Amino acid sequence: MRKLRSLSVFMFGLTIISLSATAQQTTALNEWTWMGGSSTLGSNTGAPGVYGTLGIPASGNVPGSRSGASSWTDKSGNLWLFGGLGYDSNGVSGDLNDLWEFNSSTNEWAWMGGSSLISSGNGGFGQPGVYGTLGTPAAGNIPGSRDSAVSWTDNSGDLWLLGGYDGDGATGYMYNDLWKFNPSTNEWAWMGGSSTATCDAHGQALCGLPGLYGTLGTPASSNLPGSRESAVSWTDSGGNLWLFGGYGCVASGCGSFNDVWEFNPSANEWTWMSGSNTVSSPGSYGTPGTPNAGNTPGARQGTSRWTDSDGHLWIFGGNGYDSNGNSGYLNDLWEFNPSTNEWAWMGGSNTIANLNGAFCGQSGAYGTLGTPASGNLPGSRGSAANWTDNGGNFWLFGGTSCIPGFGNADFLNDLWEFSPSMNQWTWMGGSSTSGSGAQGPPGVYGTLGTPAAGNLPGSRYSATGWTDSSGHFWLFGGGGYDANGYWNTLNDVWEYQPPPEAATPVFSVPAGTYNTTQTVTISDSSSGATIYYTLDNSTPTISSTHYTGAITVSASETIQAIAVASGYAASTVATASYTIPPDFSVAGSPASLTVTGGQSGTAIVSVTPLYGFNSAVSFTCSGLPAGASCSFAPQTVTPSGGVASTTLTVKTATTTAALPRNSNPLLPGSALALALCCFGWRKRRRLQIFLLLAVSVAGLSIFTGCNAASSSTPQPVTSTVTVTATAGSVQHTSTISLTVN
Repeated sequence: MRKLRSLSVFMFGLTIISLSATAQQTTALNEWTWMGGSSTLGSNTGAPGVYGTLGIPASGNVPGSRSGASSWTDKSGNLWLFGGLGYDSNGVSGDLNDLWEFNSSTNEWAWMGGSSLISSGNGGFGQPGVYGTLGTPAAGNIPGSRDSAVSWTDNSGDLWLLGGYDGDGATGYMYNDLWKFNPSTNEWAWMGGSSTATCDAHGQALCGLPGLYGTLGTPASSNLPGSRESAVSWTDSGGNLWLFGGYGCVASGCGSFNDVWEFNPSANEWTWMSGSNTVSSPGSYGTPGTPNAGNTPGARQGTSRWTDSDGHLWIFGGNGYDSNGNSGYLNDLWEFNPSTNEWAWMGGSNTIANLNGAFCGQSGAYGTLGTPASGNLPGSRGSAANWTDNGGNFWLFGGTSCIPGFGNADFLNDLWEFSPSMNQWTWMGGSSTSGSGAQGPPGVYGTLGTPAAGNLPGSRYSATGWTDSSGHFWLFGGGGYDANGYWNTLNDVWEYQPPPEAATPVFSVPAGTYNTTQTVTISDSSSGATIYYTLDNSTPTISSTHYTGAITVSASETIQAIAVASGYAASTVATASYTIPPDFSVAGSPASLTVTGGQSGTAIVSVTPLYGFNSAVSFTCSGLPAGASCSFAPQTVTPSGGVASTTLTVKTATTTAALPRNSNPLLPGSALALALCCFGWRKRRRLQIFLLLAVSVAGLSIFTGCNAASSSTPQPVTSTVTVTATAGSVQHTSTISLTVN
């Protein structure tokens, strides 16, 4: 099923143009720069390699044309390149085992190991491997020639290599050997798998060793993935190496895989984590956007992949099997969470189009150049180049597909950006139409080292893509088309600086908990930025609400916003969550009541919900005068979306009014006491005393009568009645002035 390898029979000419550090210029935003290698191919041959001195970088050095090389990026952002199907220093084609380092700062290559020649002494196969002692690094160790091997970079900066293919295009072997390379010592160590090319042939031209799967989910030293090529690899946050799919062999034969493996470098053990231990399995897609243990992509090879900031794997397309078990080029998008070991189908089609009797790929939906949209989607393809930018967005370039109705190879040079936060694609450049027949769009190289809006790499597949420490994208080689439209394996080097993200929107009110309604404005520092936002916990897109003015937050709510501006990629999503605890207010009407003792009075108590409050509220009252009581009808109300009311009834007793009172209680007694005193002190003046006593008695009678008359009318009593409304731990009060006559 190695459909791509048959493409190597096309051979055309070349003109060698070496890399030049002096030609390097700053790459412009969203523009390609041709940085080195050949822009044209000669007759029936690719560009031979210029190796120079082993270990010494030089401006004249350049790897020969190739596709399917394995690559890594070290901690300094330098590219390491191993093998591939291409041309040696003499222009001989085949599988290579040379190791190269490229420094993007100096724009220079250095040949770091392996052979500069393709051996022809072993039946057309390349250089054999030097394995040494298992687990022991040595200067003389080197993997044998191969292409389409799997590669990782671990947390220590060491490079790992698994499997790959070595052959002459008609027959060959797929390997399952595992290697580790230390860039600081420049030494390889054989870490596992077979050191010999023996395999179960299964009666096929291609052969390889079957895997040792063991028990699903259980690590073991005896576990080992089978021989394979063109698989997906990634490294998780814990430094473990992961493997998905590819093309390989089992006991019953060879085909594409959909198995997932995890490798622990510390324990040197593999674990079969999910997927099938057989080949050619169809996909189980489930519900779009929903992870599930039963979901799994169909078996495939040549899949594009990247990892997001959460350590999740994302894959797109490849050459494999759809939900119906039909084989062809795919354009489905998947996300894998290593923590839960679950896949989620995130977009694209779950079937391969059947056009004119041939299962071919789905056509792309390009939309408007530079504009993200939910309907945009790259067409089906395999072996595309891919990158991840500093904002965590995924970029995809070119690849191979098929011509609807013909089933022939078709080559692409379109450039796409995918935003995981928005789950949207943007067509960023290149052609939205493929070539005719097997012809793809040729390259537009411009001037070496000079960026230009019209520059564009030609259509290609199995190229090498990497991101340097500055966030610039680099592209090397692959099988494709030169400036003249000739097809062959290429060795051109390109640099692309993606547009920066728009600034992340800023909220005027920080996220947090508040007790009152908040007025939130959103701003963005990017020139000409347009802001879009959502309030329903969905990720904002350019189809979301356009921000034009302040947002009133009157209940617990989350605002998410993005900024979009010309010349910028969409911003990172800004999120602010506001918590306003549900509350209510209470008020009585009228504010005062006047009733007659022994009768009742009523008032309306209203409860107004605030910030989404909708709980039951109960009532009590206090501060009533003696003998009075209160009741509420109903006793409990629930304000659901509006004001709820209860009727307060205050019932008084006849004794609630004031008791009779003496306004001058001391006056009669005082007069009498004064008379008696005078009587005792003035014995000699008996007549005067007698007269005074008579007057006092008369006065006492008068005052007693007056007081009795005045105290027969009750006096008004005024009280402040407090109504308490309670809902759980929330409590509010309102007062009513009560006067009882």
